[in-house]
Amino acid sequence: MASIHLSKHIFVAAVATAALTAAQPAVAENRPAYLADFPNFRQLLTLGLPGDVDTEIKKQLEAKQEFAKVQRLFDLWSWQAFLSLNWPTDDQGHRLADVKDSSGAPPAWTLWTNSTDIFLPGGTPPPVCGKPAAELALSLTRNTAVPLAPGLKPFKLTADFDKRKTLLLGNISAVGELSPIKPLDDINQAFTGPLVDQNGNFVYYEILIDPHEVRYICENKLYSIDGQIEFSKTHKGVDLPSGVDTEDLSGAFEVKLAWKILEAGDDPARYLSMPAVVATAVNDQQVDKNVRVGLVGMHIAHKSKSSPQWIWSTFEQVDNLDVDPVAHPKLKPSFFDPGCPTCVQNQEPSKKNGNWVPSPKTQAVRAIPIPNDKRDLNVEAESVLAKIGSPLQYYQLIDTQWPTDPAAAPTPWTAGLPGAITNKPGGNPTPVYLTNITMETYFQTGVQPACQQEEVPNSVQCPPVPNPPPGTPVADGTPVFGTESCVGCHSSAGIHISKTAPKSSGQLTADFSWLFSQKAK
Repeated sequence: MASIHLSKHIFVAAVATAALTAAQPAVAENRPAYLADFPNFRQLLTLGLPGDVDTEIKKQLEAKQEFAKVQRLFDLWSWQAFLSLNWPTDDQGHRLADVKDSSGAPPAWTLWTNSTDIFLPGGTPPPVCGKPAAELALSLTRNTAVPLAPGLKPFKLTADFDKRKTLLLGNISAVGELSPIKPLDDINQAFTGPLVDQNGNFVYYEILIDPHEVRYICENKLYSIDGQIEFSKTHKGVDLPSGVDTEDLSGAFEVKLAWKILEAGDDPARYLSMPAVVATAVNDQQVDKNVRVGLVGMHIAHKSKSSPQWIWSTFEQVDNLDVDPVAHPKLKPSFFDPGCPTCVQNQEPSKKNGNWVPSPKTQAVRAIPIPNDKRDLNVEAESVLAKIGSPLQYYQLIDTQWPTDPAAAPTPWTAGLPGAITNKPGGNPTPVYLTNITMETYFQTGVQPACQQEEVPNSVQCPPVPNPPPGTPVADGTPVFGTESCVGCHSSAGIHISKTAPKSSGQLTADFSWLFSQKAK
């Protein structure tokens, strides 16, 4: 497909303010500005978003076997993406100077397209598909007449509703579609249950898609099940655009956001926060509430030339699991109660009359600690962002996952350990596991049968049954440690190839995007 060239003033260059335009040191080895202090976090923020990590630096580091610095290269790209996408931006794509007021201009990602406006009821062609590239790059197409999850009704909004400045939230599943109201057909596409914060409220989720991916979906009619079936007749699989390091915002992006309702005990200054209309349930009926929400989790997934298995970056708000009680005696963690040592950890909430209820509050625990190199980098970033008063100082990179050997084919589930897990998606990714506590809460299970982390066919029992019939394929029940892997999970995504079994095209055919199988109607 033809590349979408955005205007140079959109999402590129440094913000032209006194706070951000201090004298810049010479850029060593022709490095991009955000890497001028590599391997440290740049003291001057430059907010372009290259479509890949700097491939020349990556090549040099790999030749010297400085793999820890290669990881740092990806981690700095992750921070660059996080800041660029969350920076206050006007309706023309210009970045704004005042970042101290988190209730000011909306972030840059609000110019992208919400997944609910691509995958419409009945597989209807989305109106955004008729927009020219320039308009597509500058307008969030939020169709206010579309229900946001099964069982919900469209919101009733005022005529002056600003679709960039006020969020519409109804989906309480991090990985599928789920609402507080039981849908009439009782279809559950959530994989897991919802997350309940310590205030007793559900967490809400949304997914944004960049203009490159939107255009590919439109051109190939992948927004509907029928379109995917037709596409599968002439294509082996989806092949979304790849980014390059010489062009800002090139390549496909998907951004998943997790939002918490802010209440009296929360400090809005510690969040990227926005007004929102949220769908809640009262006596099994939908009630829409006007609230303020704070960002608690963010996945940034990006396909690039150096990483055809995508770059996976995940961030969380710093108070999700822990708060210093001496420095902040009035605050409490969002998803953990330190005063309840007997609370069951990572337990899904309950149901009543088929509807999810926000009880018990989620006692979330992270199975894999944030690595020390990430902690050190986060301290550097916090220091820089605190100086300019940005609420983004209260966010932390959990980790960045990327392929160390992009040409490596996936290791089959029959090939044995550890490869069947560590190289399940191909590319030999590092780290092997990557989760966000707000999005993969209930995958923090630890010890489990190996087959639960492998690409095992649906016809094979996992965990394996004892004494299977002779000749029956047997899954590997060896106990292993496992949580979840962004790239490993997404490698399993397929597109619709039929309305009867088999319905899905299978592993690696949806180009690491679950949107096609989970959202299309």
